[in-house]
Amino acid sequence: MATSTITASVFVMNLNGGLDEKGEQILLTKSFRNIKPAASQDGLLAIAQKLAPLQQHALSSVERNDTSEIIG
Repeated sequence: MATSTITASVFVMNLNGGLDEKGEQILLTKSFRNIKPAASQDGLLAIAQKLAPLQQHALSSVERNDTSEIIG
């Protein structure tokens, strides 16, 4: 049976950049690499909420992108 291990994590803050000339949403991103794989979702959300007021644009959403190694 295959197992997987998280080898890298990226924490992404998506920010509301307003609307373009066509009226479509502009999504800006700030990425933070080298996040500890053991970091909790609650912890990352708390960090995003602390960093949000320091940004020029409003926080739209928070993502976590993990890379895993699959071992068979």
